[in-house]
Amino acid sequence: MFKYHVGVVIPFYQRESGILAKALLSIAAQEVKKTKFTVVIVDDGSPVPADKELASIQLPDNCQIELIKQKNAGPAVARNTALDYLQKNKIDTVAFLDSDDVWNKHHVSEALSALSAGAGFYFCNHSRFNTALSWFESLNCFKEWNDMLIEYNIKFSSDKNLAELSGANCFKLFIREYLSQTSCIVYDFKSLSDKRFDPSLVSAGEDFFLWLHLVRSCEKVIFSLSKNVHCGAGVNIYFDSFDWNKLSSSTQHGYHFILYKMILSSFPLQKSEYALIKQSADHHLNLYSYLMLKHLITRVGFNRGLAVSILKRFPGAMFLIPFRFIRAYMNRKILEK
Repeated sequence: MFKYHVGVVIPFYQRESGILAKALLSIAAQEVKKTKFTVVIVDDGSPVPADKELASIQLPDNCQIELIKQKNAGPAVARNTALDYLQKNKIDTVAFLDSDDVWNKHHVSEALSALSAGAGFYFCNHSRFNTALSWFESLNCFKEWNDMLIEYNIKFSSDKNLAELSGANCFKLFIREYLSQTSCIVYDFKSLSDKRFDPSLVSAGEDFFLWLHLVRSCEKVIFSLSKNVHCGAGVNIYFDSFDWNKLSSSTQHGYHFILYKMILSSFPLQKSEYALIKQSADHHLNLYSYLMLKHLITRVGFNRGLAVSILKRFPGAMFLIPFRFIRAYMNRKILEK
C-alpha cells in the first residue's frame, strides 16, 4: 500500500540521445518509502523522440510512466499538459524534473517531510554543470544570510538543514531574486491544482510567474540548503540565450520584459518591490530593443510573434524601441544591470 503518490512533470525537448534515462533513473533511485511515482513525460515535438529514449529503460514497479506527444509549443504548454493529466487523476503532490536534470536520492523524501509538516511549497538548493558554486551561493540574499533570517523571519529545523518561512515572506524573497530552478520544486497540488504556467511567456519567465502565484497562496514554505538537484547540459532555452549573436537572446529579453510588466499588474507590491520590478522591466526592454534591431540589421532573424505580442499589450514600449536602440548604441552602459 502506497502512502504517497507523487506526480512528476517532465517536458521533453532534446537533440541528443541518452539524456532522459539519467533523469528517470534518478527518480527510481529515490530513497523514500511507500511512495508511488506517476511520471508524465510530454514530448514537445522533440528532435529525439521520447518513446525512442524510453524503449531501453526499465523502472521499478512504483514508477509508472505516461507519455504524451504534442506539437512543439514551449515548456509552459508542455508542463500544463502534464498538470492537466495529473489533476484528472487526482494526484496530491507534484514535483518537476527537467529532462536533463537529476535528483539526489533524498530529494523526494525531504520534500514529502516538508509537506507533511504543513508546507504548501518546497524547494532546495542545486548545483549546475558549468559552475562550482551552488545556486544559493550565487544569490545575493544568501550572502546576507544573517540579515535575511531576521528580515524574513526564517526558522531552522533542529538539524539546520531545512528553513521555514511564511508564503508572504517567501513571495517577497522571490521578488528580490529568483530562488529556485524548476527541478527543485515540489508542492501540494491538491490545494493548488488550479494554478498553471502562463503560455504567453513562451521562452522565459513562465516558471517564475507561477512560483509567485504558488508561494503567495501558501501559509508556509520550507526550503532545503542541500544540493538535492543537479542541472545538466541539455537543451536550455534560458542559458542558450546568453549569446547575443543568437536570435534567442533578444527573444528571452523580450519575454522577460513582458514577465515583469505582468508582475507589476498582477500582484500588490510594496513601493520598494514595485520600483525593483519596474527597473527590471526597463532593463530587459533596453536589451530587447538593442538586440532586436541589431538582429534585424545583421540578418540574424526576427521573432515576429513576440513583437506583435509586445505591440498589442504595450504599444507605447514598442514605438519607443528605435529610440532605446539609438541610446544604447551610443552608450552601452545602459545595457548593464
